[in-house]
Amino acid sequence: MNSFKEIAYQILNEANKPLHSKEITKIALDRGWLKTAGKTPEATMNAQLVVDINSKKDKSQFIKTGPSTFVLRFRNINIQDGGKGKDVVLNDRLPKISADVSTKQKGDIAEARIAELITLYGDTTLSCYKPISDDEGIDLIVKEKGSLKTMYIQIKSRFGSNPDEIFTATVKSIAVADNYSMAVVFCYFDTEEGDLWNYLWFVPAPDFIKMANKLDGGKLLGFVAGRKRSESNKWDNFLIDKRDLANQIIAQMKRI
Repeated sequence: MNSFKEIAYQILNEANKPLHSKEITKIALDRGWLKTAGKTPEATMNAQLVVDINSKKDKSQFIKTGPSTFVLRFRNINIQDGGKGKDVVLNDRLPKISADVSTKQKGDIAEARIAELITLYGDTTLSCYKPISDDEGIDLIVKEKGSLKTMYIQIKSRFGSNPDEIFTATVKSIAVADNYSMAVVFCYFDTEEGDLWNYLWFVPAPDFIKMANKLDGGKLLGFVAGRKRSESNKWDNFLIDKRDLANQIIAQMKRI
């Protein structure tokens, strides 16, 4: 039993109930079934099952019942409700994102989620402010409470539902200051999950300027990264758990 899907099938078959991809991965690791050198096996597990469902449709052995939560298609699941068991028909057709959502609205949604993460999860309290105008390429201003230390964040987001999708973005060179008081955050909003992908890229501005692809005679800086085979990507060192973003910013502030 080597593949993620084979392992997930065995665990879900035994559980006979929906499990989150993190639960599936933990059980597999505890049993010694999963042999992987990757840093984020739970993300790989989720991606493999989502790809299987998206590619095989109703022929897939798996059904997605919620964010990163799966159950076997060919099992009769009994879910307890208020102490009374009832049979539930699982629906694997998740709502689709509205076609009328504009690019600006998507950007605003991603920026709001990033601000929430920074506010909620830092070891030190951080405050986020949104500039009245972002014509300088600054989407969020982050300040450490009780200190004048400040960081300026530019956020590039992409919306989609394919785990294999390549993340691409361009940033105007003029909008990125070669200073550690600025950083660029690249985040993927997974429309299947209804939230930001569990991981994002936090790149200090000097590193981004140095490593980015120079486009249009240097007027644009290009970012290209994969969500599946991250081991071969030059941006791997900047890929972090989204809940660790605030602490990465705090660490960065110490370099200012």
